[in-house]
Amino acid sequence: YFMQGQKTLIHRESGKSLNLTEKEASIIKFLLRNRGEVVNKTELLEKVWGYNSSITTHTLETHIYRLRQKIGFVDDAPFLITKNNGYTLA
Repeated sequence: YFMQGQKTLIHRESGKSLNLTEKEASIIKFLLRNRGEVVNKTELLEKVWGYNSSITTHTLETHIYRLRQKIGFVDDAPFLITKNNGYTLA
């Protein structure tokens, strides 16, 4: 589960916790608000970073990669899923 105020993800079964950066926490928060939907990259860049759609950047992909690396140390099950040019939570 996600403790928004502490920017921490806690694995329900093991109790292991992960401290997140401000942007990682913002990504998780936005995806949780849109749980069950695929959020496209443009929307995440606009809502989390305030970028407009004409900016080309790999910032989001880099943050998603690092977030997956962190989560992988706690749980091997997929948590952050890439679908149809966007992201969703399992």
